[in-house]
Amino acid sequence: MDRLKILLLMLLTAAASGCVNNFDREEFSQMSDIGLYVKGQNVLIYDDINFQIGFSRDRNEFWVTDDNMANYFILDCEYFPENGSTVKADLVYTTSNDIKTRKGLVFEVSGPDGTTGKISFWNQSGRIGIIARVLDI
Repeated sequence: MDRLKILLLMLLTAAASGCVNNFDREEFSQMSDIGLYVKGQNVLIYDDINFQIGFSRDRNEFWVTDDNMANYFILDCEYFPENGSTVKADLVYTTSNDIKTRKGLVFEVSGPDGTTGKISFWNQSGRIGIIARVLDI
């Protein structure tokens, strides 16, 4: 019985600390800020005062970086993504103490929106969501 109580306490502690996370496509679809979301955490959120945003149709690349270039993400797609397609891409991003590289991720694509240029990428296996912007719309 004591083991059961300990296990239950450990699970409750993990849930309270955010270790147990059910971040899914539906939850990501509620996000509207340009940025990178990993397992429900806002890893990097763009604002027009402290960040720069970039896009290259020729290189199929999207990026956001702060003015110091210390915090950023770069999404390098295999081809230019279209609404409703899936695209393979490499993702490089910074955390508070590291640079992460994820190669060969497969993303479901929504957009770009004809008015805002926002385009969303969702990777189910890593629970990674990205909202970027196509700047030439």
